[in-house]
Amino acid sequence: MGDLSPSYAKGGDIVSISAAYATPVEYRRVVGMTDAGLDAEIEADLRAVSRYIDGEMRRHFTRDATPTVRVYVPTEATRLLMVDDLSAAPTQIRIDTSGNGTFATTLQAADFELLPQNAPNLPEPWPFTQVRLTSWGRLGVFPANQRVEVTARFGWPQVPQAIQRATIQIAALLRLETPRATKRIGEMNENVETSYQAQNIVRQLTNQYRVWLV
Repeated sequence: MGDLSPSYAKGGDIVSISAAYATPVEYRRVVGMTDAGLDAEIEADLRAVSRYIDGEMRRHFTRDATPTVRVYVPTEATRLLMVDDLSAAPTQIRIDTSGNGTFATTLQAADFELLPQNAPNLPEPWPFTQVRLTSWGRLGVFPANQRVEVTARFGWPQVPQAIQRATIQIAALLRLETPRATKRIGEMNENVETSYQAQNIVRQLTNQYRVWLV
């Protein structure tokens, strides 16, 4: 991938949460443009489409540049803790077992495993979404109503190709730079709602990548 913005790294790893899921160079390659004069405008549209996809899928497909801290509170004692997308194994998991804010219990590698197993090693890498305490570890369950602090690079190992392509396709519809586009519409929601092609793209993504609320 050439001529990438500073938010991009090798292998499709986007480390800025505000970055677009495709570059103007990639966009122009798909739609058959050679003039780079409109790249700033294209970049803005790609960013808008990317954030729209984030909202529809209820997750983002970038990943943190460095480990960050998030806190979870299970409502009942459980071995299985649902977490936000993890692009790789956490650097640290601590539990406030006494409820005084000290996070005195630090999990060791043998204390937990990440699910789905092998997620980053699949043909299309996926994130981990659950932390499960092992039966052979030191802690039987995550205590109910006690905070769990997870330090990790949250997000996806890399942007899925389908997400990148969808970003380009919806942007092309928005910009009237595809034969499938029929009219220029300024608002993103209106653009998707009135475009059968865009709706179909979102539906296809939803089937595989959306976080479904239960």
